[in-house]
Order: sequence, then C-alpha cells, then structure tokens
Amino acid sequence: MPGYPERVARDGSTMPSQQAAADGRPAPLAELRVLDLSEGIAGPFCTKYLGAMGADVIKVERPRGGDVARSRPPFVHDEPHPERSGLFLYLNTSKRSVTLDIEQAAGRELLRGLLGWAHVLVESFRPGQLASWGLDYASLEGDYPSLVFVSLSDFGQDGPYRDYQGSDLTALALGGLLFISGSPDREPLRIGGEPTQYLAGLGAFSAALIAVHHMEATGEGQHVDVSAFESVAVAQEYAGLTYGYTGELRQRVNEFAPLFEVSDGRLGLMYRQPNWADFCVMIERPELVDDPRFATLAGRRQNVAELNEIVEPWMRGQRKAELYHRAQAQRMPVGYVCDARDLLESEQYRHRGYFVEIDHPVAGRLTYPGMPLHMGDHAWTLTRAPLLGEHNEDVYRGELGLSSDELRRLRDAGIV
Repeated sequence: MPGYPERVARDGSTMPSQQAAADGRPAPLAELRVLDLSEGIAGPFCTKYLGAMGADVIKVERPRGGDVARSRPPFVHDEPHPERSGLFLYLNTSKRSVTLDIEQAAGRELLRGLLGWAHVLVESFRPGQLASWGLDYASLEGDYPSLVFVSLSDFGQDGPYRDYQGSDLTALALGGLLFISGSPDREPLRIGGEPTQYLAGLGAFSAALIAVHHMEATGEGQHVDVSAFESVAVAQEYAGLTYGYTGELRQRVNEFAPLFEVSDGRLGLMYRQPNWADFCVMIERPELVDDPRFATLAGRRQNVAELNEIVEPWMRGQRKAELYHRAQAQRMPVGYVCDARDLLESEQYRHRGYFVEIDHPVAGRLTYPGMPLHMGDHAWTLTRAPLLGEHNEDVYRGELGLSSDELRRLRDAGIV
C-alpha cells in the first residue's frame, strides 16, 4: 500500500513485507508491519485481524513461557502444553513469534531495533509500565514520529481508575451491560466467555486502521488508547442512552423476547406486529389474531405472561432448526440457540467459507473460525499460530542483521 514510511534494518537495508493473499495478489494490508507486544485476548485479537488482512505481524513473547494465553485451557487432547492452547492457537494465527525479555536493558535496545521495522506497535502492559522502561509513546515519538502506537488496558491510560485491576466481569459490571442482562426477577446474568476483551480488540483493530490511514496520508503517527471498560459502555445503548436522553432508568424486560424449550434445544422469538397473524396460524391458534388481549403490540407486551403460557406447549413439540427455517421463510424474527455443532454445520457459515482448517506441527489439524468480513475481491488468509520463538532466526538475523554469534550470546543471557 503506497504511503507507508519505509522501515530500515540495522544494516541499512529495507525490510520487505512477508504476507500475500492466498491467490498471489497483494492482500489489503500487505505492506503494513506490526509489532505485537500484547498478550491475553484483546491485543492479540486486534493483531490477528491485522495479520489476516495481510499485515506482517511479529509477536514478541517472553523467553520463558511466552504469552500468558499459552497456559490457558482448553488444550488440544486435554494435554496442557504451550503449543496446544486452543485460546492461543485461535488468537495468534497469521503471526511470527520472537522471544525477547524487555525487562532487561539489552532486550529494550533490541526492541528499539524492531521499532525501526514497524509501522504499528500494539501493547497491553499495565499503564505506566512501558514508561518506566522508556518505551511509552512519549519516549518513542521523537525517534519514531510515524509510529502508530496502540495501547489496550482495562480502564485506559489516564483517569482515576487507570491503575485499578480489571477483568471481563468488572468491565461488564462497570460498563453497564451487566445491569440489563438476565431476567428482571433475578440477579444480573453474566454473558458467557470474555466479550469485553473481544470488543476491545475489535475497537483496537478499527482504531489502528484509522490511525494508519492518517499516517499514510500525513506521515504522522499517534497514540491510540483503547479501554475495555469504555468498549462495553459504548455497546449498551438500551439503558445508557435512555437515561441520558430521558432520565428514565430502564430495567431488564426480556419476557417479550422469550426463549422457549423445544424438543431438541431452545428457540427465541419476538411477537412483532407485521408477523402476528402468520405466527398465530403457524402455532395453530388463528383465533388469537383478534383476541383483544393480544391484537395489538401494546396488548401483547402487557399480557406477555399469558401469551407465553399459550405458546409454550406448542413449542415443546417442535424441532429447533425445522421451526427456525419455517418461521424465517415468512420473515418472522425467530432464532434457535446454537451449540458448537450447530455452528460448524450451519449452511450459512459453510456458504461463506467462514470456518477453515489449519494444520499445526504440534496441535495438529484443527477447525478455526475465520473473519466476519469480506472486502471486495480480496480474501483474508489465516495461517497457523507460531511456535514460541519460532522466528528468532528470521527476524533477528534476517530482519535486524544480527550475526550468529550475537544471537547466541543473547540467547545464552536469556534475553531472547
């Protein structure tokens, strides 16, 4: 992509991009070079997307243990191993891995050499940690004025919560999403997985692309500050915007979009106005169309408990996929709760080529989720996650020009 500043190796040579689309055409981000100092979920999720779109991503890991995600289950064949973590394998596709101890001065010096190669740096250290090493954006801006520096943290790089310890659950709670999740007569219900981390990662991916676009146009880098806490707050307009606009504190009201138990799982629906007559015919209760309790949307909302009791017995005899397709054929907003098998067998995912198989020298051949986007004729490409330090020789000797003896000394000293 024209406009990116050239990056220069220690020996003065220009360092080429490593990525290309599967069909040989340049990928959308084929000229972009990313240095990934992040670990866990949010940062690696951001750089995974950059790598899938063609960026050359070098993942910098601690020499002993690597990314913390390498130690997190589930493990392939339930065998704990740094190269078998499903989380790490998923989050770190399309990257190269080097080991580097930046807690040591020699490691930080080597990192500065890598910064001469990179257009983008992504990091997830505790706020203030990189500043203590002289590696924060303010310290680097003068030497690398075109560098896009992306920081991900729980609460952001400033403010009274900056140094607080966060988690997915605290972000859900403090971001307001937990308040509107679950049944109104029960305690708030946590959303499964770690959605705040993925939301933050997507935010960082989008923000990095915008900052890169600015850098390409002007030659100027900038600091991108992404907060998981704020990533959640922006995703819950239901209660937040209502209060901001009207002062009304909206409560959880999910009975109007109930989940019913069917013969082989659960299915959710909404009693929408345009489909009400079709719905009554489908459940073999046409008399409900003109029932004064349910004839209007307001009536159905007010009498939803009674309506659910009528619908529930019919639902118990249905099969989820069959009913889903029958209802959707009439444009009814119905969906069934998919388990993992349902996802992998979905004809929609298969048609769009969403799931892909990737072979790995330790974990073996596995099925991976792909990218939820298509960009014209450009195809995204996922390659396997790297082994810990797999590309030390390629990067330190090939990219930075270190000699074999220099690399051996660094390895013996525990720096790489």
